[in-house]
Amino acid sequence: MWWGFELEFKSSLRAKKLWVILGIMILFYIPGFYLAKSQGISVEDLGGALGILIDNINSSAGFFIAILALLIGATAINSEIEKGTLRIAMSKPVRRISYIGGKFMAHVTILLIALLFSTVIGIIGLLLLGTPFSWRLLTESLILNLLLLLAMVQLVALGYILSTYIKSSTTALGVALAVFFVLFLILPSIVQFIAISDYIGNPDQPINWEEVQGRIKEYTTRYLFYVPTQQVKLIVGDAFRISGGIMNPEREYIGLSHAIGKNVLNLGILVGLTGVYLAVAFYRFLRMDLR
Repeated sequence: MWWGFELEFKSSLRAKKLWVILGIMILFYIPGFYLAKSQGISVEDLGGALGILIDNINSSAGFFIAILALLIGATAINSEIEKGTLRIAMSKPVRRISYIGGKFMAHVTILLIALLFSTVIGIIGLLLLGTPFSWRLLTESLILNLLLLLAMVQLVALGYILSTYIKSSTTALGVALAVFFVLFLILPSIVQFIAISDYIGNPDQPINWEEVQGRIKEYTTRYLFYVPTQQVKLIVGDAFRISGGIMNPEREYIGLSHAIGKNVLNLGILVGLTGVYLAVAFYRFLRMDLR
């Protein structure tokens, strides 16, 4: 397994898509913090700083790294078959399960590095805006990274399924992008609209923020269980206590540990569906024709 891990880790570090996506994230992060700094904006409250960090990492960074995770998985096996490197690897005294296990762990490590990189950039930006460094800032960041990593691992596993069933890596990339935009962007918007449809166009009906949030959470859990990024957003949303009107809500930061404890079901969905995807992908790889 170590041989497969080392081989794939070095290959992934040299991949252009990794550095392109990390470069795009930097272009999103640095101008925002620079503009805030130039305008004299300061974030000295730890709760506010953690809120900004969670919003940034869970939105822009999570979006780009999610694409990276799915694309990595979608070309993990078929590209090796196309290049002939997989047959060379299988000619060595290595078992299939060890090979794909090492490859998968290498991809998880690459995604963890990307997440930690985005977190470090975010923390540096907050420190420049006047946020005092504290262990809570560090520990909450690590918890957030672990949650996001669970989502990214599920996307890699889904990509592995595509990679073992679609022989052409180019076709698999196209399918992966289509899957991402339909299942992870379009359908969540539709489900969220349906969840709040009863509150739209009815000015006489008073809007209860907790009721709206509860409806969105129910619909997300029930109809978007296959979208790991939505499950993570749902979990981290409970890291804040929200009050005030729906148009101008006020947020008080409580903590990610509290949020996880309140959403054990959604965490279980993340872990359980990842296990199912991995089982399907590994089973398929162990029995597929590698020619």
